[in-house]
Formats: sequence, C-alpha cells, structure tokens
Amino acid sequence: MSHANRRDLSPLGGRGRDARAARRISCPPVITRHEATAFWADLVARRCGTREACAVMFSVTFQTACNWFDGFSCPTGDKVMMAQRAWPEEFSSDTGV
Repeated sequence: MSHANRRDLSPLGGRGRDARAARRISCPPVITRHEATAFWADLVARRCGTREACAVMFSVTFQTACNWFDGFSCPTGDKVMMAQRAWPEEFSSDTGV
C-alpha cells in the first residue's frame, strides 16, 4: 500500500474527504411562498394603484391582477423582472425582503 489508510483520516470512517475539504457554501436568505405572495400583493397595490392599471402594465388578465392583489397567486418570472426593471428600488437588499 503506497498511501496511508484513508479510513483513519476520514471523519466518517470511510473513503470520503476530510472535514477541511468540505464545500463552503453560503445560503441566500430563504423566503416562503406566503412571504413572496404578500410582498407582491403589497408591491402592486402601492405601485399600480388599481387592478385595472396592474393588468395593463403587466399585460395580464383582470382576473390575474385580482389574484395578485388578493394574495392568491404570485407572478411568473418575466413579470417579476418587468417590475424589477420598472421599480429597482423596491427590490434592493435593504428593503428587508
């Protein structure tokens, strides 16, 4: 055997890497679906004012705008990106969301 027995070095007693070689990842803040829906409902209510204006701005049906205002659903990614482009200050990291 040309190498030392790795079993003695592994924290789990197997052939894995030692603890110093573990990946160092940072997890972003987690937001629940409920929090995301509440954030979106508040955002469109403040920025669009009315359900009709929201529907026109995001090119969605009136019913979809109503669902957003009432917190029943969240938008798709393209609509979030439209809002982020229109109101970047609402999505800055210092807003708490």
